[in-house]
Amino acid sequence: MQIIVRSVNDSATVVVDVPEENPTLDDLKRAIEDVEFIPKNLQRLSKDSYLLPAGLLQLVDADTVTLCLGLEGGMRAKWKKKRTRRLRRKRRKMRDRAR
Repeated sequence: MQIIVRSVNDSATVVVDVPEENPTLDDLKRAIEDVEFIPKNLQRLSKDSYLLPAGLLQLVDADTVTLCLGLEGGMRAKWKKKRTRRLRRKRRKMRDRAR
């Protein structure tokens, strides 16, 4: 079975071959890793804006799947703490002025 994989970042499309009998999400991710060289743990696959669930795939031949990178992000704890303190101080000042 051939699945069309579309990347969000550069809008490139790649055709990936998945085994016909009982394809799983892990099989699809492994096939994408062979073609795109993106590790399985960083791949987030969605179809029609819904993330694909783990287990057996409910896809038919020539379905289009969107590939996103699942990178964790956020602030460093030190900066987050400093920003939170600054916001609390600002809110406190605003409350005192309103009184």
